[in-house]
Amino acid sequence: MIYTNSEKQPCIFICVIFLLINIIISPFLLPVVEGLENEGLDKLPIQINSIPLKYREGVQKIINGKTAFLNWRDEEIKTGASIFNYILDRPAFTSTILTELDIAEYQIEVDKEILHFDDGEGITGELKMLYKRGSERMYQGTYLYTTGIGVPLRLSGEWVSVLKYNENGEELGIDIDLYLKSEDSGLSRVTKDIPFIIESIMFEKVNSYIDSLRELSELIQSDPDDVYDRLKESREISKKELKELETNFKKWKGTKRK
Repeated sequence: MIYTNSEKQPCIFICVIFLLINIIISPFLLPVVEGLENEGLDKLPIQINSIPLKYREGVQKIINGKTAFLNWRDEEIKTGASIFNYILDRPAFTSTILTELDIAEYQIEVDKEILHFDDGEGITGELKMLYKRGSERMYQGTYLYTTGIGVPLRLSGEWVSVLKYNENGEELGIDIDLYLKSEDSGLSRVTKDIPFIIESIMFEKVNSYIDSLRELSELIQSDPDDVYDRLKESREISKKELKELETNFKKWKGTKRK
């Protein structure tokens, strides 16, 4: 078959895109492949009646039309439920603490019930909590991953996440489900048929955030006094926030594990 120059251009563009995708995501693939291959297909229950009515249809569209599904099982964190809840319930403040302790540099801002986040490494987006019931939480959001090597790469879409934890002696066992639905426009029309690309990138990104929360939780659990001393001189933490930290750290000190 003979192609004209105008017919060749889209083919060449697609080939270039696939080459760039391979180059861009290759650092993610090696550490991620093993984790993805070991993932089970069991899913955490979704409390439909706990989701506000106005969000239910959108949640169903994401779950039913998902491009990829990822889960994490038995992520162990050596901390107590009260510390972990405190961190989860204050994502914007937690991002400040992570930065001040040189653990990670996430930018998270709150606008009413919407959280705007930026991991500083290509991922931005928004999320909101749909429900919180004891040790269970559910979130809905959007994501945008951009990078620019030659032709800019853009992956975007929506996601739903379910989180559940269980106290097991001196540890918390964390289970997480993540449903990802890519957009049907732009470059996503190419990548939506390659879910492994999205899985690889998002698996690595979520792993990084889990590791950050684990490190912070375990630092507070092991030595709350030291963490407080490192934070009390921060110019990014208000007196009100510091007072709240002091109150909680005194409580957590009483449950410190040796």
